[in-house]
Amino acid sequence: MTFEKWALGFSGCDGGDIGTSQNRSVWLCGIEWGGGHDAQSLSESMKSDYSAPPFGYDNWNENLAYIFNWQAMKLLSAISKNEVSSYKKYAENVKPFVVGSLGFFKMNLYPISFKNTSFDHWKSEFSSMTGLFGKSEYLQWCEKNRFPVLRQWTSQYQPKLILCLGVSYKVEFLKAFFDSENEFHREIIEEKELSWGINNNGTLVVVIPFMVNRYGLTKNTSIQKFGSRIAELLELNILKL
Repeated sequence: MTFEKWALGFSGCDGGDIGTSQNRSVWLCGIEWGGGHDAQSLSESMKSDYSAPPFGYDNWNENLAYIFNWQAMKLLSAISKNEVSSYKKYAENVKPFVVGSLGFFKMNLYPISFKNTSFDHWKSEFSSMTGLFGKSEYLQWCEKNRFPVLRQWTSQYQPKLILCLGVSYKVEFLKAFFDSENEFHREIIEEKELSWGINNNGTLVVVIPFMVNRYGLTKNTSIQKFGSRIAELLELNILKL
């Protein structure tokens, strides 16, 4: 499979239930997979078929195995009007992003896995595999080619909510999911930024801080308040539809 075909499919997505216009899902979108591809693992990934949405995790325990996932469970628990402290029970009962469960889809803006967002992790082998010379050129390529595909998915599957994690990538999230002519709001909750707006197909798009670094949305009390506010926005939006 060519890099272009791979990168314009559902690469970078853990999957779950992407939803339909009749049964709208909640999408959780990060920046890119963590861990980090090497040349061999990227080559293997590019051989996989990502033409359709992945079905998600095989087991709900995956949502408790990694700090990013269990922080996401806390937020989803709060949005569902449960306590953040009950996130383990929420993960077991609701099973977001798990094969056979409904209502949740997990994805990323970008398809290649990196240890973190530093440009230094681009490997020389990636250039020959992608035809792109450096991470900056790769990000530009994704903005030009992949982001319009993400917008097509939003229009086609019409999620009720897209949770975008990482305020430093707010511009990129909006290019991928939002309609520029619409108003995007900004609020401060416990000294952290929550931004939101409603796109043309009625999707509530929310951008919040990343949830695993010391400057991000990490405190349980803050996560609870963010979740409660997002639940309010979601209810108001549903009433308008």
